[in-house]
Amino acid sequence: MQPAKTWLLDTGILLHWIRASKAAEAIDAQFHLRESSFRPLICVVSLGEIEAFARNRNWGQGKRDTLKNLKKELVTVDISDARVIDAYADISSLARTKGWSIFQGKNDLWIAAAARVTSATLITTNNRDFRPLRDDAQLDAVLVDPHTGQQLT
Repeated sequence: MQPAKTWLLDTGILLHWIRASKAAEAIDAQFHLRESSFRPLICVVSLGEIEAFARNRNWGQGKRDTLKNLKKELVTVDISDARVIDAYADISSLARTKGWSIFQGKNDLWIAAAARVTSATLITTNNRDFRPLRDDAQLDAVLVDPHTGQQLT
């Protein structure tokens, strides 16, 4: 029996869960996130992103309650950890040197750093920014289609 994987969820995955989308169902079916004995991780930066999104979209109480309950199911990775800061600097420098678009998305750099330090596999719908890191073996990431939730190659 293989040991359970540690997953770190990108902000887009949280959004799908809150919306109870078909993509969220497909993601959960593929990766067994909710039935795992290990709770998925989330970078604290994603919590800030999702809170800002909720305020900008004037979410009602139902979605806010769903988010509140979802936070209880996840383990938050703090970016003040020196190892995360070092990983952020390494990934940011590499992305800048290679001209990757993720260099412009500072929040995504923090999320990548949190995944690297925790040895977690990132699940993301943000394929444009995270694909170069995955393809360059800088990050263990699973890219999923944002519409279907199916894993991409």
